[in-house]
Amino acid sequence: MSEGVKTLRAAIAAARDDTEFKAVKVRAAEGQVEILWTRSMAEEDGSWGDFARRCDLPPANGRRQKPRERHTASVVGLDSTAVAFYRLTAPAVEKKETEAIVRMQAESVLPLQADHIAVAWRTAPSTDGQVNITMAAGRREYLSSFADGVRDFASPRIFLSCEGAVKAWQRFFSGVQEDAVLVSIGQRETQVSLIQAGLIRHAAVYPTGLQDLGAADEYGRWSEPAEVVERFIQDIRSAIDSFGRDEAVQRRVLVLSDGGEEIERIVAWLNAAGLPAQASRPAPRGQTPAGDCEPRDIYEYRVPLGLALMALESPAQALDLFEGIDEEEAAKQSRSARRFVRLGAAAAAVMLVALVAVAYAVDVASEKRFRRLVDQPQFEQLREQEKLRKIVARHRPDMLELLTDINHGENNGVVLDSLHFKKGQKATLMGQADNEERLWAFQENLRGRKGLAEVEISTVVPDKKTKKIKFTIDFHYKQFTKKGAVL
Repeated sequence: MSEGVKTLRAAIAAARDDTEFKAVKVRAAEGQVEILWTRSMAEEDGSWGDFARRCDLPPANGRRQKPRERHTASVVGLDSTAVAFYRLTAPAVEKKETEAIVRMQAESVLPLQADHIAVAWRTAPSTDGQVNITMAAGRREYLSSFADGVRDFASPRIFLSCEGAVKAWQRFFSGVQEDAVLVSIGQRETQVSLIQAGLIRHAAVYPTGLQDLGAADEYGRWSEPAEVVERFIQDIRSAIDSFGRDEAVQRRVLVLSDGGEEIERIVAWLNAAGLPAQASRPAPRGQTPAGDCEPRDIYEYRVPLGLALMALESPAQALDLFEGIDEEEAAKQSRSARRFVRLGAAAAAVMLVALVAVAYAVDVASEKRFRRLVDQPQFEQLREQEKLRKIVARHRPDMLELLTDINHGENNGVVLDSLHFKKGQKATLMGQADNEERLWAFQENLRGRKGLAEVEISTVVPDKKTKKIKFTIDFHYKQFTKKGAVL
């Protein structure tokens, strides 16, 4: 290769949305992006490993190996339904002190103990001595299982799929703003994100998608379920309100669109309901991917496309929930290796002395940091707030655990549409199954979960159009759905 030619960089990025696995391979050079190929696979057709083979990746022998192709990065997106977002406020202090505050507040707002949750966070610029903090959280058990499941992609990084969607929007869509409310509508769910200074500051996911919002028949006539449309609009409004009325109400709501009639109609609904929305479509601005790439391809593969750009750029501000998971895995492997090593008595004594010295140094440093934190004038008020929040948290049901229990095991052929949960009432799960055998197997799977009781199929309705069976299952979740549950 001549000196004047630069080595092209490439990335393989994959993500799973609510119905499909999708992947792209892109090559970047001189500021241009070229899509080399796209791949997709229906969710029911296999696992991450099966999809990796469709992407021409050989099976991995280890957990998260280096990419098998030189100069090619590899990245996988974590579905945002597995992530909970929170916004916190803290005094403007140094990073280490801020981390201590985040950990303390996390214990009060998270539905599980802190050691069961992985947390990633970032701060916004401070104002009046306060900083706003964006915190993403996920179950450690689920994250570890996810990382193990995508090992065939040999991904050195796992990013949040929602951040990939934002990255693609910023590079390849119209109407880009530094601050906006971004709506991304899938087949079965919708994600609403608050964007500030180009980064996600808060996000919410709702179980309503294009499949629920109507479709055209063979004559082009649209059927719009009014109740579902009304609930969808209310969900968008609720998300904006939760982001902070003063911050979001003046911003235009941007809905990612392929330019088709379905999403254009949804934008019209939002405007008619008083939400100033507009469609954001793939638009050439000198950034459109080269090659055989249509605007609809950019829209359909927006998440893996954005993830690929993130892999090539290695953004320092990305929310990384897997940093601690990787460290735990490395420590676990190190402990496993030490089981096969016997130290002599003298060497063991030297190591013990060193360990005591390090522990003492860490304790002294921790005490100094804690004293500086206590000296902050807002600390006492913050601590009182956390006491109250912990009291409230004791009566909060573990929704992450409930969702994990529902999705536990092999449930092929069963698609869940919604979950209705209210304290003091039986929980209701609605969905559809390929056949009755799949439905009964799913019911038995739920009955085997420790926290669920009195699991019963309450309704079964064949769908002549889809040839599937729509069902409703009622059950009790621990003590929360029993009469007299503490509110």
